[in-house]
Amino acid sequence: MTDRPSPERSDAPLKPAEPARKPAARAVRAGLPLIWLVPIVALIVTLGVGWNAIASRGTLISVAFKDATGITPGETALKFREITVGKVESVRFTEDLQQVEVNMRVDKDLAPYIDKDAQFWIVRPQVSAQGISRLDTVLTGSFVEGYWDNQVDGPQTRFQGLDKPPLTSFGEKGTWIVLAAERSRGMTEGAPVLFRGLPVGRMQNLRLSETDEGVLTDVFIAAPYDELLTTNTVFWDTSGFSVSLGAQGVSLNVNSLASVLQGGAEFATLTSGGAPVENGHVFSLQPDRSAAEANLFADESRALRLTMLIDESVKGLETGADVQFMGLTVGRVTRLAARIVQDADDQDRVEQEVTLALTPERLGLSGDVTPEQALDFMAGQVRGGLRARLASAGFFGTSLQVELVELPDAEPAELDREGRPHPIIPSVPGDISDFSETAQGFLTRVGNLPIEEALKSVTDMMNSVTAIASSEDTRAIPGALRGTLEDAQAAAGEIRQVTTELRESGAVGQLRRMVDEAAAAAEAVKLAAADVPAMVDQIDAAAVKIEAVDYAAIGTEAEGILRDVRALLGTEDAEQLPRNLSETLKSASGLLNDLRDGNAAGSLNNALASASTAAQDVSDAAKRLPQLSARLEALAARADAVIAAYGDRSSFNNETINLMREMRRAANAFGSLARTIERNPQAFILGR
Repeated sequence: MTDRPSPERSDAPLKPAEPARKPAARAVRAGLPLIWLVPIVALIVTLGVGWNAIASRGTLISVAFKDATGITPGETALKFREITVGKVESVRFTEDLQQVEVNMRVDKDLAPYIDKDAQFWIVRPQVSAQGISRLDTVLTGSFVEGYWDNQVDGPQTRFQGLDKPPLTSFGEKGTWIVLAAERSRGMTEGAPVLFRGLPVGRMQNLRLSETDEGVLTDVFIAAPYDELLTTNTVFWDTSGFSVSLGAQGVSLNVNSLASVLQGGAEFATLTSGGAPVENGHVFSLQPDRSAAEANLFADESRALRLTMLIDESVKGLETGADVQFMGLTVGRVTRLAARIVQDADDQDRVEQEVTLALTPERLGLSGDVTPEQALDFMAGQVRGGLRARLASAGFFGTSLQVELVELPDAEPAELDREGRPHPIIPSVPGDISDFSETAQGFLTRVGNLPIEEALKSVTDMMNSVTAIASSEDTRAIPGALRGTLEDAQAAAGEIRQVTTELRESGAVGQLRRMVDEAAAAAEAVKLAAADVPAMVDQIDAAAVKIEAVDYAAIGTEAEGILRDVRALLGTEDAEQLPRNLSETLKSASGLLNDLRDGNAAGSLNNALASASTAAQDVSDAAKRLPQLSARLEALAARADAVIAAYGDRSSFNNETINLMREMRRAANAFGSLARTIERNPQAFILGR
């Protein structure tokens, strides 16, 4: 520790210190930044955060709905293409309390696109004839769906919401039309519109007409199916089913169960030549297809009307009956009347006047054909034999229709263009079948049937069957059959036992080996047979060569040899040869006696033993026959070469001639030998 210097002591009394004095201006300048800086900064930050919150919270819009079912402020979302773009802030009533006003805050980036064409609706689960939709909202809750385009066209903040989701969205291509009907049968919200069974559109906005005399509904036909719509298109109801009895017989029209439940309509373009339709075109919805066709044919402005005059009764022919040409319906009967005309004798008679309304398009003409052109066409057909006549129709044939038929053998006639009330088409007697006559003929044929004889035959047959069934032999059949089955079972048991024994004894394996050996032998035979054609070819070639040999020269040489032999046999020495041979045989007999006396039997046994050995050698040689066969084949080949050498001047011919000469010398030697034996018979036996 260091000692601090002590202050100097003073006896004078202590005085308090005087406070420091500063000017007021200096005090203010020194204390203001430290006190007020923090609140000012806090105020600025608060104002910035508030401004940012106000600027980023989006635009507030108001949509009016009939009710707010499922809408909860602060929770229900506004979605665009299934993406949340806003939220409901508040819900309140309108001033007249007729609707609910839903206020929603929309993202500021999308607010400029929400213009007067925007649509809003509440998405919630719906159960309808078309099924159950939007089940996902049961878990996630209802929400408001909005749809608008991508064009900025004056933002708007107040809208009228839709009661139901729209059937189409903005930008979807297609055509809007209107269907009109006296009743709403088949018309429901969302009902499908079909073309050949395929859904191509939907109904929407079902309502009464302005005069309350009918029902209207908007229909949207999506592209490209809207191109099928023309002024000749007809629509008819497809809901439910219908049964009708008319000229075409009993007609039962049953649609699908879905059509019965949800309704709907179908359309078709039955004739060509129609013009395309624009948005808002009104079509009439007919009860069925037949009514739609009749409505099309009844178009006064497009029908070609002709008159048909007939003398026969038209009972069964009604207004609306078909006019057919080559099996196709081309028109309808629109009027039936009678008129009085004078015949060639100036006598009044009654004719039936039938007015026909034909559709030119159904006759193959274009839609823009003029009435004069249509009449020219019909006049040409009449000159070619086209005639009109009545024909039976319907299930019982009691209804009538009109047929246009081509009769090349018909009498010449022309279309009367001056006829009244319409041009007159020539007619011929009808092809009508009387149902009463047909029924009477049928009953007559039934009455002529030999029913009693048939019943008697059936009775006799039943009696025969009863007799057979009650006989003792027939009753014994089950027992015999049972015994047969038992025998069959016993035989099956024996067969099973034999099969087991064969399997245990290995017969199957032996049989398999035998089959394999047989297959190998067959393969060897097949290989050996493969060489036969070549050998046959070689033999054929050898035969051809043998045929080419000059046997005439050989025959000449043989004749010379025979002459020499005859000359030899005619000599004196040859005549003495039999006597010399007789003496030689006597000498041989004596020699045999000597052999017997000299133990020739033992020598013979030894010779037999040698013969047995030789037989064994022969057996061994037989085993070498395949090799010998191969050598023979080689020898045959060499024989072919030798035969190929045959010819008039060939070496074979020369050798043959030399052989003949040697044979002559051998004959001479044979004569010399005969003379020697004649002189000394024992020389042949003793060898000397």
